Amino acid sequence: MVQGPHIVKKLRMGRPVRWYVYAWRGGPCVHKQVGGVRPSLTGEIIDAIASARSKGEGGIADGTVSSLIVGYRSSPEWKRLAQTTQRGWSPWLDQIDGKFGRAPLAAFDDRRVRNDILTWRDGYADRPRSADMAMQVLSRLLSWGVDRGRLAKNHAAGIDQLYESNRADIVWTEADFAAFKLHACDEVREGVELAACTGLRRGDLVSVPWCAVGEHAIIWQTGKSRGRARIVIPLLPETRVVLDGIKARHALEMATRPEGKRKPLPETILSNSMWRAWTPMGFSSRFHDAKKESGVKVNLHDLRGTFATRCMIAGLTDQEIADILGWNTKDVAIIRLKYVDQARVVVAMAERISRGTK
Repeated sequence: MVQGPHIVKKLRMGRPVRWYVYAWRGGPCVHKQVGGVRPSLTGEIIDAIASARSKGEGGIADGTVSSLIVGYRSSPEWKRLAQTTQRGWSPWLDQIDGKFGRAPLAAFDDRRVRNDILTWRDGYADRPRSADMAMQVLSRLLSWGVDRGRLAKNHAAGIDQLYESNRADIVWTEADFAAFKLHACDEVREGVELAACTGLRRGDLVSVPWCAVGEHAIIWQTGKSRGRARIVIPLLPETRVVLDGIKARHALEMATRPEGKRKPLPETILSNSMWRAWTPMGFSSRFHDAKKESGVKVNLHDLRGTFATRCMIAGLTDQEIADILGWNTKDVAIIRLKYVDQARVVVAMAERISRGTK
């Protein structure tokens, strides 16, 4: 039976989590890890999986989508991707393997498979960014198969995105924050608050380390573009409050534990309930659970617009904000007019009315 890699997490009371990676469910264990986050299927692990399957031990049937995934993960094209991209795409390759892994490649040369692909994508319609990511990874996989002569055509190419690409003028209101907070755990709430005062995208949000926090700004060489991408975000007063709150919560929780069970603050600013770094998908899952329960309509990405309003109130210019967020100054100007300048006009009117009634 065709199966993909199988990753097992084992928890033991008072001991670090252990991870086991098997070449397939019921197959040989090719990697063990003590502590840390879910292992990414990269480098030596992929080579070990490929080696186990090449021995014909009941793993992947040749000529299937699963075999295409194994080949892609072992390819120079995959290894050339940044580590952050590999971590983000690996779970989606697993999802593709689980859905289409047993299908013969010949089925993906039939144009009718496009309907199957769209049906799978529509299952994520309530999470349009996830739906678009699923299509991006599947399309890249099939394109690789075309380049290698294993497929005649990529039938996932050209599928329209579901996510509205320009939501720059949408921000979280105080009512949104209040409703969300009632249904979010501390770890997710802190992530939302940090995003609102840094404008970081999800991948960077869960990865930015404490060592990037300077006296006046967060300066970090991200994992994107092989470490060539650099972010510089000014520290707003709200940011310092969030950072101090995370440290205080950690100190309080550790103070209630026996001395032998205390652990240091994680390297990353954000962490899950085990004080370990979030994976992007892990944080997204918990965020969407809280969002659904709270009933708010805004997205995690909309917190970038919220950050823009806070920068405006702090006195930054439209050009400075655009440079930080990588936006067009026109988008920033729309937010300023819609939320900030309008609010200031209302406050000024109220002050004049108040003075007139005294």
